[in-house]
Amino acid sequence: MPLPSVLEKLQAAAPAAEIWWDSSPLVYPAFKESTLALAPDAQTRTRWAAQLDRFLDTAHPTGSLVRGVTTNPSLMAKSIIEAPETWAPEVREAHLRQARPDVRETYWIIYQEALRRAAQVMLPLWRATNGKYGWVSGQLDPRCIFDADAMLEQGLQLARIAPNLMVKVPGTRQGYETIRRLVSRGISVNNTLSYSVPQFTACIRAVEAGLAEARRQGVDTSRWRTVITHMIGRFGTQGDLLDEAAARGMSLSPREIRLAEIAILKRIQRTIVANGHPVTMLLSSLETDAPETGALSMHLEETAGAAIAYTCKPSFVADLMRREAECGELDPGAIDREVPAETLRKLQRLPYFAKAYDPDGMPPEDFANYGAFITTYAEVARNARRLVDFVAQHAMAPEAAEAGEPVLDPAYATAAE
Repeated sequence: MPLPSVLEKLQAAAPAAEIWWDSSPLVYPAFKESTLALAPDAQTRTRWAAQLDRFLDTAHPTGSLVRGVTTNPSLMAKSIIEAPETWAPEVREAHLRQARPDVRETYWIIYQEALRRAAQVMLPLWRATNGKYGWVSGQLDPRCIFDADAMLEQGLQLARIAPNLMVKVPGTRQGYETIRRLVSRGISVNNTLSYSVPQFTACIRAVEAGLAEARRQGVDTSRWRTVITHMIGRFGTQGDLLDEAAARGMSLSPREIRLAEIAILKRIQRTIVANGHPVTMLLSSLETDAPETGALSMHLEETAGAAIAYTCKPSFVADLMRREAECGELDPGAIDREVPAETLRKLQRLPYFAKAYDPDGMPPEDFANYGAFITTYAEVARNARRLVDFVAQHAMAPEAAEAGEPVLDPAYATAAE
């Protein structure tokens, strides 16, 4: 019997936990090949190959460790831009099929087609489990995060792509209104750009209001599902935590930063369990840790035993394999361990943490002004613009592209800023 991988140990610690893949499944074969090329010796390569085969078999997903897929505009842009031999002809064809060719429309067509192909890979798992697993999250256009009507329209479009397409909605005030309206129609959702207990509270209210409306209208929710993403690895490094600590003459160790991220997750997860909320927490932006923390990945080792989903980006999967000797057995009771009281008191002196940890720490109007939200949104918007530019370059005939003829309205190119 093969030795279990780190993620298989995590699954064994909590049978109700779920391992997801944080990228399009279309890029998995290339990821596997490039990762195996870095194996230091033949024995390691053989072991890694077996682990990667068990992790995700895109031809037969029903036998894989992976139970779902998350994507976002950054990931989709990367998968498309890095495969021009596949997507450039698709762009030109989609552009020329329009009566009045428009780059904005072409961008949206290509984005939806990439999501459709990703969902198709996981559809056998969705069907085999009657909609429990096999979901693929597709995110709304980042330029619409403050427009509930536009997000609803886009969400309805994305939901029609495939039965296992889960609409990924940002954690803004308007986003939670959109979640309510989508859930009321029986549409599965993933709340993203979420870092705080107040956002979780807003999401729960939106979900439960949407479900109540769906019941009143007789909407079928038997295959409905909602996950709430906690972008755990971005909380400590992409917001104001370190700046606020420095301004107060405080130092935070790498371990304390991780505990700040984990404390928020544990408070949310305990609320879900205590109240039976019909949602699943999903951890994204997972990271491995420096040896001085005493852990391979505190995100895994301090949350093991929880019925939550872990979506794993390619670099994280590779790092876990490379450093697997550092991971012993995972404690199924880790999720119930308290964050040290002294550490929690220290963290609560920092407004950035206090606002995220207190259920009433932020009104919905402030969600989009939170440090980690701003940083992540800027990254997502930038990568969406990169995809728009790719579409603009390839929408025209090759000879026009070589001549450098402009096809993109400059105002549109910067609309996401």
